[in-house]
Amino acid sequence: MTLSVHNSSSELTVTPEMISAAGYEALTFTGRNGDTLPYRRLVSNADLPGQFSLMIFFHGAGSVGEDNFLQMRIPGPPFARYMKNHRLKTVLLFPQCRANCRWVDVPWGDLSHDLPEKPSRHMTLAMELLQSAISEFQPDPGKIYAGGISMGGYGAWDIVSRMPETFSAILAICGGADVKQAPKLRHLRVCDCHGALDTVVPTSRSRDMVKALREAGCGHILYRELPEAAHNAWDPAFADETALDFVFDEPAG
Repeated sequence: MTLSVHNSSSELTVTPEMISAAGYEALTFTGRNGDTLPYRRLVSNADLPGQFSLMIFFHGAGSVGEDNFLQMRIPGPPFARYMKNHRLKTVLLFPQCRANCRWVDVPWGDLSHDLPEKPSRHMTLAMELLQSAISEFQPDPGKIYAGGISMGGYGAWDIVSRMPETFSAILAICGGADVKQAPKLRHLRVCDCHGALDTVVPTSRSRDMVKALREAGCGHILYRELPEAAHNAWDPAFADETALDFVFDEPAG
C-alpha cells in the first residue's frame, strides 16, 4: 500500500487473516439490477436474547477496490474489539466501493453540496444491502446506525438523508453533508469528528452541519474537533471508545 492523505500507517499492520479471524465474513451482495457489491459482515453475539442492533459503515477513498479487505483496515479492529468488550448483539456491514467510483458523486473540497437527486451506483447497492439485512436480521428499529470516514462520511450523511426514518444515529468522520437535510435528521444521535487542520475535506463541512442540526432542534450531538489532526481524524476518533459509546448508546466506562 502506498501511503497518501487517505491512509494512515496504522493500517499497514492489519492483514486479511486478522480480519477473518475477528469474525468478519467476506460476502457479495447482488442488487436488483444484477450489479454486485463486495462487503464484510460481522454478526456479533447472536446467542444473546433480544433484537440485534445494526450498523452500515462506509470506507474512505484510500480503501476502494474489489478485494473485500481494504475497507476493513481502519474500522475492523476497533469495531470487533468493541463488540467483544461490550457483548453487543449487533450486525455490522462494511461494503466496498470500486476504484474510480464514490459513495456520493460530489467534490470533496467544496464548501457545500446539494443532495444529488439520485443515489450513486454504489450507494444504491448499499441501500439495497441494508434493506436486505434488515429483512434478514429484524433489528430493533430504534438501533439502526450509519457511519463512515471521509468519502464514507459523505456516504453516511447521504444514506441517512435518503432514509431518515430508518436510522437513529450516525458516526461521521471528516465527511460532509447537505445542511438543508438537517430538519429531517434532528431525531438522530450525531457523533461528528473532524480534524481542525484538514485540507482535504474542509473542517467547515462538519461545523456547518452540526450548526444546522442544532438550529433544527437536534439535541443529541457529540462534536469532536481535533485540534492536532489534519485529514486523518479516524485514528484519534477510534483511539478510545467515546464515539462508539455515543452511537451505540452505551454507558461510558
